[in-house]
Amino acid sequence: MRICWIQPTTKLDALAPVWNTLEAEIPPLLSPQCSVEFRYTRQSTNFTRSLYAEHLNSVAMMDEALAAERDGFDGVYFGCWNDPLWETREVLGIPVASVGEQSMLAALTMGQRFAVVTVSAKTAVAIERDIALYGLRERAIARPARAITPESDTALLLGAVRDPFESFIPRFEAVARECIADGADVILVGCAWYGPLLRRAGYRQVSGTNIAVIDSTTVALKYLEAMIGVARATSIVKSHGPQFASPPQEKIVQARSALATPR
Repeated sequence: MRICWIQPTTKLDALAPVWNTLEAEIPPLLSPQCSVEFRYTRQSTNFTRSLYAEHLNSVAMMDEALAAERDGFDGVYFGCWNDPLWETREVLGIPVASVGEQSMLAALTMGQRFAVVTVSAKTAVAIERDIALYGLRERAIARPARAITPESDTALLLGAVRDPFESFIPRFEAVARECIADGADVILVGCAWYGPLLRRAGYRQVSGTNIAVIDSTTVALKYLEAMIGVARATSIVKSHGPQFASPPQEKIVQARSALATPR
C-alpha cells in the first residue's frame, strides 16, 4: 500500500528541519504494509494565505496527484488544509484524502463539537469555507476555525521543531481555551506540519482540561489507509454520479494544455 503525500510548496531549504522531522516521524505510524513518499510541487507560490495563491497552488498539487496515480500509488494525501480535494477526486481513480476533511470526519467520532485552531486568519477563512462545504457545520462550534496570534511564521515553525512548548503551544492554547468556552470538546491542529510536532512532544490535550488536541495529520493518514482498504475490499473508490464522475481523459489533456499557452 503506497501513499503519496503531496506538499503545497517546493522543497524549501529554509524548512529542511520540518521536512526531515516529518519524513522521520510519519512512516513508523503507518501500518507495516503501508509506505509513504513525500513529494513537493515543482512550482508553487510558496504562500497559502491568499485565495488567489491557493488557487495557483492547487493546479501544481493536482499535477503531482496525476503523476502519483500514473506512478502506481494506491492513495494521495494532501498535506495542507488549503487543498484541491474535490477537484482531484473528480479526475483520479484512486482514493484521495486531505488533512482537513479526513481529520474533521474523524473528530465526529471523538466528540460532540469540534474546533480547528490554525496558523493564520486567512487559513481560518479557508477552513471555515470547507467545513460548510463538507456539511459539517452543525457538528462544529460557532466560528469553528480560529487563528493564533501573532500568526505563524518561519521562526515559529522552526522553533516548534525544537520545542513547541516554548512559543507555539502558548499561542495555540490561548485560542483553544476560547474554543472550549464556546463548546468545543475536540480541538484539531489546523496545520499539517504542526500536528506531528505537537504529538511528538507528547502534547495531546489542552493543559488543565480533558479536551483532546488531535494531530490532524496522523489521523487523516490513518483514515486514508482505511479508505484504500475499503476500495480494495469493495472495488469502489468513489461515486460516479455528477459530482465526482471523471471527465473523458482527452478532455483533461485538452484542459491542461491551456496551462502551456503563453500570455
